[in-house]
Amino acid sequence: MKYAIGEIILVVIGILIAVQINNLNIKYQNEEKEILYLTRLTTNLGSDIKLYEGIVNKDRLLIDTLNRVQKNLPKYIESIKNPIEDFNFLTAGYKFSSNTTVIDNLISSGQIELLRSNYLVEDILVYYRQTKHVEETIDKAIIAQNNETMNHLILRFNSNNSTDSSYVKILENSILYRTHLIEKQINSYNHQKNRADKLINKINEEIHFIENVY
Repeated sequence: MKYAIGEIILVVIGILIAVQINNLNIKYQNEEKEILYLTRLTTNLGSDIKLYEGIVNKDRLLIDTLNRVQKNLPKYIESIKNPIEDFNFLTAGYKFSSNTTVIDNLISSGQIELLRSNYLVEDILVYYRQTKHVEETIDKAIIAQNNETMNHLILRFNSNNSTDSSYVKILENSILYRTHLIEKQINSYNHQKNRADKLINKINEEIHFIENVY
């Protein structure tokens, strides 16, 4: 009887050890996946930052052109030879498109549950929600102005427009509004760039915490 009981105890202990080892393996694997996803998120965010910087630099050059033309618009109109080419700055625009590969995969696969920091998850989701908001507001407004105003003004252009006060005034107001939209886009993109920078730092801190504390 003692031998049988001893055997049972040994079997139970063996099972408990096996379960513990299995749990540790699962925990280790989940930590590895968590670190991998977080690292890939920083890569996506880094790509976003570079794209923000590139568009902002182009936007600033565009604003310089808009301001220069607006200051002496009648004279610029007189110099127009090919309206589609010479007025191309009126419809120029640069739209940001976020790299959402990792966050999309995390959400669609349910793997976002691997990220243990609820605060970090919320910060990540807020960043991507704000990116979508910028796309649906300022970026959409720039596209709408192209379709509803700028393209129409370019098509209406002829050599007599320089003396047409009505045309000049509409064009001037459109350029001023265009400048306002581009400036707003720069502000929005800079804000998102700073948010992405801070998010990368938070993610790196979380990776360090996982590797050294958990």
